[in-house]
Amino acid sequence: MNTRISFLLSVFCFTSGILSSDLNLPCKVTDFICIKKFVITTRARLLSGIPELDIEPSDPLFLEEIDGDLPFLKYKFFNTTLTGFNSCVLSNLGVLNNITSLQYDLDCPKLSVKGKYEMNGKLVSLPVEGNGNFEIITGNYFVRVDYILRKYQGKDEKFHLAGENLKLKCVPKGRVKFNFENMFNGQKDLSDAVLKFAHDNWREVTELIQEPIWFACVKSYIVKMNKLLTTIPLEAYIVFN
Repeated sequence: MNTRISFLLSVFCFTSGILSSDLNLPCKVTDFICIKKFVITTRARLLSGIPELDIEPSDPLFLEEIDGDLPFLKYKFFNTTLTGFNSCVLSNLGVLNNITSLQYDLDCPKLSVKGKYEMNGKLVSLPVEGNGNFEIITGNYFVRVDYILRKYQGKDEKFHLAGENLKLKCVPKGRVKFNFENMFNGQKDLSDAVLKFAHDNWREVTELIQEPIWFACVKSYIVKMNKLLTTIPLEAYIVFN
């Protein structure tokens, strides 16, 4: 069996699994319960990864680089691993009747982000600089996800959906712990002062640095979702009449 046929069979077997009879697909465009079940089922498969389509898991999620280019603070995270997405609860799912946008809330009880960092500038009001290992552990986090759904014609001459134009609203609700090693070239007194400030002002610090991290994480998920949707024609899961 050649590689192309093997790939198509693996895609067919996977798609048959997603489009199983218990989902009652395709969903009518007005059948919100059916659409919601399809979104939740698909999200679960994306979080665990889809080897048949060479889609890596989203928990743990590996990101090669996160670039935080803020007005008074510049930071980069390298070889970053985020864990905890599987525990996030999806709610308030909204899909416009013409399937042009998707919105939902995530309530995440605990997330961990760790890797390597470079940082220079002001952390709210304190000067900060350093590079080395880092870890951020959050308490409860609320995230509102909103993106456009674009319909396009694929190489199979069928219509597909793709997510784009991502918008996020992120709200840290539980205390956040920070650990950045080797700040100020290892000067312990300066490093301890910054970390104490960060922990005493965890909400303000988190709101300062959070957006590039969350955008990188959710964008990575949407890229994987779009890769999956290239294999599933729109007509297989949504009908408009």
